[in-house]
Order: sequence, then structure tokens, then C-alpha cells
Amino acid sequence: IIPISSESHISYMEGDVTILRGTEELQGDFGLTIKKDDVIQTGKTSLAILELEDRGTLKLREDTQLILDDLGDKMTVSLKSGGLFSRIKKIFGLEYEVRTVSTVAGVRGTEFFMAYGRKIEETEDLWLCVNEGAVQVSILKSMESILVNEGEGITIPAGTRLTKPKYYSWTENLNWNTDPGKGELFDNTDLNAAYEDLRDFDYD
Repeated sequence: IIPISSESHISYMEGDVTILRGTEELQGDFGLTIKKDDVIQTGKTSLAILELEDRGTLKLREDTQLILDDLGDKMTVSLKSGGLFSRIKKIFGLEYEVRTVSTVAGVRGTEFFMAYGRKIEETEDLWLCVNEGAVQVSILKSMESILVNEGEGITIPAGTRLTKPKYYSWTENLNWNTDPGKGELFDNTDLNAAYEDLRDFDYD
């Protein structure tokens, strides 16, 4: 029986999942409470599903590092590397942001995917696509921003320039499922296909 918690917690995991909490390193486990400032890490061929109370669900791909910066009315997480699926409920007064070193993506209820950390230039690139709703994406240095709507994706090469939102074929293979009762959870999408899109469209 998987423990049920009204607090934010790990609802499901596969493989190697660790939580860095201050100077302490914890092994992930079903039902384990997660807290502000925790660093969640997944290993190779691993995944973790986090329930943020009753407000949203996050799925971490393999080789992902995520920091839970704030779990209050303005939930904020920092994606340091890897891939993150976010499914956030539309609740009045609730905001949600995913930050990287160079960008911020903000919503008030939607479902979207972000991948961060690979490079063509010296600085990490970011990919984002929206499954439901819309996401406002901004570059922190310039505060240039753009709205990405349902069915669209965007790339931010080197974290410095926004491309025009459009359909990307590689996003068709993303596994959005976060419910173990509904089948396979692991996302096997080959992000090298995203690099082909970058080379074809954004580095001309």
C-alpha cells in the first residue's frame, strides 16, 4: 500500500531517486514528504513523480535535478538539468514558475514539458512545449517574453534568444502520463531530435 499524504510528496518512482536536504542525503521512497529547498535528483533509467499537495503533479525524467524553491501560493522550482513534465491545476491565486539560470516559465494552470542542460554553444539550451493551456516564457537578462500556446513548442538557444513558437515533430513522442494505473510512465523521447530542429531552424 502506497502511503497517502496531504503534504507534497513522492507519489511514485522508478530506479535511483535521491533528495538532498541541507547536508542530508535521503533515498527516495513512496510517500516520502518533500519540502521547500529540497533538491530532487533522478539517476539513469529512473523517474520520479511528485504530488504538490492537491495543486499539481511533476514528473522528472532520468538524469534530472530539480530544486523546490517555494511551495507556497507562488510555487517555484528550478530545473538545473534534465527534463520536467508539469501538470498544474487552475486554482485562483496559485502561480507556478519553472526557472533555469537564464529563463523563467510561468503559468496559472496548464500542462507543459521543459528540457534543459544540453548544449550546441557554450551555454545550455532550453526546449519547452505545451500540452494544455499556455505558458509565458521570459529571458531573465533581457526580460524579453513570449506566450507559448497549446500544441506549440519553443527553443531558447544558449538561453539568450526566443524563437517563434511553432509545432515541433519530436514532441509527438513525449509521454505525458503521470498515473501508474494508466500505463507506462517512462519517457523515452530522443532529445537528439530536438537538436535536429535547432540546427535546421534556429542556428541558420
